[in-house]
Amino acid sequence: MTTENKIDQLKDKASELGDDLKLKAKEAQLEGEKALDGAKHKAEELKLEGEKALNDAKHEHTEQSNEAKDKFEHLKAEASHKLDEAKVKAAELKHEAVEKFDELKVQATEKFDELKKKASDTLHKFKKDDQA
Repeated sequence: MTTENKIDQLKDKASELGDDLKLKAKEAQLEGEKALDGAKHKAEELKLEGEKALNDAKHEHTEQSNEAKDKFEHLKAEASHKLDEAKVKAAELKHEAVEKFDELKVQATEKFDELKKKASDTLHKFKKDDQA
C-alpha cells in the first residue's frame, strides 16, 4: 500500500468521522425540537380543555358558569405556565444541542488534526525510508 493510499484512507476516515458527528448533532437538535413540539401540544391540549370547560359552564346555571370561568382562568394560567416551561425547556435543549454540536465539531477537528499529523508523520517516515 502506498503512502498516498494511506493518506487517502486517513482522509476518508476523517471525513466519515466528520459526517458521523454532524449526524449526531442533527439528531440532538431533532430531539430538542421533538421535546418542544410535545410540550407545545400538551399546553394546547390544556388550553383546549379549559375552553371546553367554559363552554359547558355556559349551558348551566349562572352560578355554575362563574365557577367554570374561574376554572377556565386557572386552566388557562396553567396552560400558559406549561407553555412557558416548554419554551424554557426548548431553549435549554437547543442550548444543549448547540453545545453538543460545538463539542462534536471540536472532537472532529481534533481527530482530523490527529489523522493529518499521523498521515504527515507516515509520509515523512516513508520519505526518510526512501532516502535511506
